[in-house]
Amino acid sequence: MNTRSGQAIVELVVALVVIMVLVAGIIQICSMGVSHSKLMTSARWEAGQKAMLDASSFAAPKYIAECTAGNDGIAYSRDDDTTPGDVNIFQGGIVRYAKPDELNLRREDNPVSSLANSSFPQEMFGLVDGEARTSVPLIPVVRQLLYQSDSVELQGKAWMTWTKGIY
Repeated sequence: MNTRSGQAIVELVVALVVIMVLVAGIIQICSMGVSHSKLMTSARWEAGQKAMLDASSFAAPKYIAECTAGNDGIAYSRDDDTTPGDVNIFQGGIVRYAKPDELNLRREDNPVSSLANSSFPQEMFGLVDGEARTSVPLIPVVRQLLYQSDSVELQGKAWMTWTKGIY
């Protein structure tokens, strides 16, 4: 009697499961890539609409005083804990360091001196933003074997320069 007669069928079943998981993962990644492309197109469209406005719709920056890296170990990523900063620290620590008063004597109407005298320095950068979010449903194989959730939330943000409606 041959004790190895069922070994080939067991190996085939294990290999088919592994191949099925790999194919499902590739399909899921492709689906998320297509969704991300559509999402970024929407965010860019929104930013483009704001860039064309005659009246400004500037995005206010989020000043960060301190950042504690999250689970991924990378500072300034989405999972970090941040301590809110202050515009006065920005102006005092960066803008005042450039000595805007002395700079204005050498070159009038320079951008650094304008930053120092502005109560809303983010408007000097002339940036507008667009944001979009979407939820991508997970296929059952990925949901059961890899990621225990019904969907994955994707978000995208795009920045553009305000063109003051010149186009």
